Amino acid sequence: MKDKQYSKVPVFENGLAQPVFPFTDGKTGENYDPSTSDIVRYCVYVESDYDMDGDGKRDLIKVLVQVPRSAVEGNYKAASLFEARPYCAGVQDDGYDHMKEVADKEYRKFDFADLDHKVAPRVPTGSISPMELALKADPSDWYYPDKGNHNSMVYENLDNFNYYLVRGFAVIVSAGFGALGSDGFNFVGSDYERDAFKFVVEWLHGDRTAYADREGTVATKADWSNGNVAMTGRSYAGTMPFAVATTGVEGLKTIVPVAGISDWYSQQNMQGAQRYWPKEMLNSYLAYYCSSRYNDETLSEKQLDDIAAFHHELSLQQLKCGFDYDADFWGSGNYRLHADRIKCSALIVQGLNDENVSTKQFEMMLKAFQQSGQTFKTILHQGPHITPTMPNKNYGILINGRFYDDIVNEWISHYLYGVENGAEAMPEVLVQTNYDQKKWETADSWDTGHSMKLESEGTGTTVIDTDWEAAGVSAENFDDVMGLKSTNMAQRYVTAPFEEAVTIQGTVCLNLKAALKDGDIENDFNPENRNDVDTLTMQLGSSKISGRMDDVEIAVLLCDVCDEEFDSIQTVDPERNIIPVETVKEGGIINGGDLPAFNEAEFSTVHKKYRVITRAFADLCNPEAGYEPETAANSIELKKGEYHDYHVYLCATRYTVEPGHSLALVIATEDPVNCMIHKTYSIEIDNASVNAVVPVTKETKDRSVKPDSSIG
Repeated sequence: MKDKQYSKVPVFENGLAQPVFPFTDGKTGENYDPSTSDIVRYCVYVESDYDMDGDGKRDLIKVLVQVPRSAVEGNYKAASLFEARPYCAGVQDDGYDHMKEVADKEYRKFDFADLDHKVAPRVPTGSISPMELALKADPSDWYYPDKGNHNSMVYENLDNFNYYLVRGFAVIVSAGFGALGSDGFNFVGSDYERDAFKFVVEWLHGDRTAYADREGTVATKADWSNGNVAMTGRSYAGTMPFAVATTGVEGLKTIVPVAGISDWYSQQNMQGAQRYWPKEMLNSYLAYYCSSRYNDETLSEKQLDDIAAFHHELSLQQLKCGFDYDADFWGSGNYRLHADRIKCSALIVQGLNDENVSTKQFEMMLKAFQQSGQTFKTILHQGPHITPTMPNKNYGILINGRFYDDIVNEWISHYLYGVENGAEAMPEVLVQTNYDQKKWETADSWDTGHSMKLESEGTGTTVIDTDWEAAGVSAENFDDVMGLKSTNMAQRYVTAPFEEAVTIQGTVCLNLKAALKDGDIENDFNPENRNDVDTLTMQLGSSKISGRMDDVEIAVLLCDVCDEEFDSIQTVDPERNIIPVETVKEGGIINGGDLPAFNEAEFSTVHKKYRVITRAFADLCNPEAGYEPETAANSIELKKGEYHDYHVYLCATRYTVEPGHSLALVIATEDPVNCMIHKTYSIEIDNASVNAVVPVTKETKDRSVKPDSSIG
């Protein structure tokens, strides 16, 4: 391979950075030679403004730098692709067991005010150049056994962005506060967490000090950097780009968030009700999971106890909120509230079958960029919680016939290197259709300006309850039952078959009048732990903790139903997280340069008479709750027989209903998959009140829905 013709500077052809730089793997351990590696790798410790752990020194944030050697040698200034991923320095894989262990444990009182110690910055005693630092680098700084997860090495995402390295970009990775090698605490959804990654951008832009050592004595500059940064990543790593964008930090030119969270409250909850997986409802679970700093052998017992006390206090603070929105607890993680600060562009990527990070999140992010006036584009695929290229699984899907990384390359080449390639001419929405995954459609705007109303022809009332056994439902078959019939747990309202195709685009709003029919209010509706949740997390919906009635839940589904089985792409596991893929072309995803290709894949389909298009959860105790997360702050005490108006906003979708198919609105009580606290109650629905406003892509006539054979 060494007879290849390489370049010392980036080369752009057809608007894309070309793979003209040599590559050396960073996972070679003892065989890694910093003196000859074509990719220069080293770690720095960026100084923050905070002293979260109260040791009298500003907390440092460990950062892994990978950059083509030519840039470090001074032949050009490299732009940076930055992944802020709290998992990347290791995880605590015993999270579920840990939550049970600490449920009844006593900790010292931790005062969140102590996180705000004002400490003067360090004064460096010397400096070191990037090349000098890299020549001293030990690969065990970035590739080592993960003590919290014995089945992996860290950074396991080390080569996720090799495509960009051979094209001249620097690749920057950090796990932020609370991770191994960094100081501070992992504080999910906080300003501290957001700012840790903001500080890294500032260092890359030349506005902040980083050190070559954990003690913070020898400073080092990113003098190979052109100061321009793009942030990307999926899930947690797709959340932090949006969080940092809302600070307006200089140097952040664009973000490419994949399945990123816009608001932590509505990631965990929805209109006053539980939304997420039962065992992971406390933010302290995720904070512990990402706190690889627990494995820092240099920490004293007191320091370890301080981390644990902080996490326990984080649990207690959330328990006071129950499932309702509280501005003090959730406000910092409601990033969309700061749309006015955004100064960068965005290429927003989301799977329409993602039930981990809901599609509501991408839509709220999109709306924030609309408010900001900044350029944004959206790519929507039919997959679950994935990136269109999955390096760790050796496959990728094509985006309208193109490689995903080529699209990102075009985007960041424009924003980081100023290449005039027409990247901004992309349509606002590029979406893979649900009826043919090879077909992609475009829209000039996510907002359609059209809606179709589904209005009930029903009369009288329907009563639904929470008796799973009588309904014959479980976590394994809930969607199957809901999609096909009414039961004691759910009432379906179904349209006549459509004569022509109709495309839904946006957020469906279900309106209804409902009342609590029956239930043991005095005893919190006799709660049961059906999903083996730890006792601490189980206190989330307890009136004894929050002081109010909470989580009298309804689950709402919009389904595509047909008398004949049809092919569709949908998740196949009870947790609704997996859509299998099939290889259609080995080596079909080209990475270029010295890098191996990935397989081109397509999503597997299932053959059923229904497909859940979108869903939502809401608490009858929160009739004021609407689309915006903060509207779920006020809850009421339900009284039997007292009706209230509800407006339930389902997760955003883009879906075409084909001729001969019908839409079914399903109003249910509990969803066993997402049910942390099983309660015994029944709800009465005014059938005539049920209607839904459905955004559609063109003018479409309204339709009636009829209650099918309910046993209510």
